[in-house]
Amino acid sequence: MQRRELLKMSALLLGGSVSASLSQALLAGAAATPGAVNRFNQAQAAAVRLLCDMIIPQTDTPGAVEAGVPDFVATIVFDWYRPNERQVFLKGLAALDESARSRQRRPFHRASERTRTAALEDAVGTPFFRALKELVVHGYYTSEVGCTQEMIYRPAPGTYDGDVDFADVGRRWFYF
Repeated sequence: MQRRELLKMSALLLGGSVSASLSQALLAGAAATPGAVNRFNQAQAAAVRLLCDMIIPQTDTPGAVEAGVPDFVATIVFDWYRPNERQVFLKGLAALDESARSRQRRPFHRASERTRTAALEDAVGTPFFRALKELVVHGYYTSEVGCTQEMIYRPAPGTYDGDVDFADVGRRWFYF
């Protein structure tokens, strides 16, 4: 399956649970524009990179930053979001900065991990946080890294055997 087809299928299947702008972008096959994160100012770009890493950090598989999610976030925010959605996102980044400054007298991207975590926890439940999480998760799981290294994809699961004792095989990965 081609990446563009996967994005379209994702938008159709998840259309009710994502913003209209992100749904339109996914249906159109929007992909991250390399370097797009630099459309944010320097502090915002650094914050977006940190936020992507906080939501999906690198573990035994690459994280959101390694998958290019900051560029995906910027592409959607600047090329697909409506002006009011973009304002919510930018105001959310500013609120994180304000929260970090009130705790540590430093902007979000220069604050300690503890301060950044507390600032992000303050944002949970806000429209900004919902948009951020939506963008990071969709950006990651529709990226090549997310599709090939994080998720297990088996296009041909093998032969069909309709008479298998579950106790012999245990849990199995879901194939579609």
